[in-house]
Amino acid sequence: MSKERNILRVLIGLVLGIGCYLLAGCASGAGGDKVAQEIWEKLTAGEMQDLIVVFDDAAILAEAGQLKKAKGILLDDAEIIRFKAEKYLAMKRAAISRLSPGKIEILKDFEALPIMLLRFHNAEILKMLLSDSFVVQAYKNHPENRVQSDPSP
Repeated sequence: MSKERNILRVLIGLVLGIGCYLLAGCASGAGGDKVAQEIWEKLTAGEMQDLIVVFDDAAILAEAGQLKKAKGILLDDAEIIRFKAEKYLAMKRAAISRLSPGKIEILKDFEALPIMLLRFHNAEILKMLLSDSFVVQAYKNHPENRVQSDPSP
């Protein structure tokens, strides 16, 4: 398989995994929190956590929809994909830049998606990130949703 095909396969699996996870209601903790209680407990106990962080892409999707409508197309073309990737990057950078340097590791940034795989070393940094209005939720990188920093087979 080509590298592009492998990347596409990983992205499709990731998107489907996130969708299934969200529909099952597994990602929210008590009271609809942005993260499960188990994650808070582990971070508080000093156990680092690799989490998939989902950013709010509603405004970006709406803007991309307007661009597609103006172009008379139904699916994203290369220009729309590039537009969304640039907007996602700016949103992610803004959220991450508010955190203390060195307190979070970026394991994988999915340029074409509103998600990142991040390593947290303490609960305070996660709390700060989750307070950002652009962050929808964070959840454990479970085997069924496994996101790798290297998408090779």
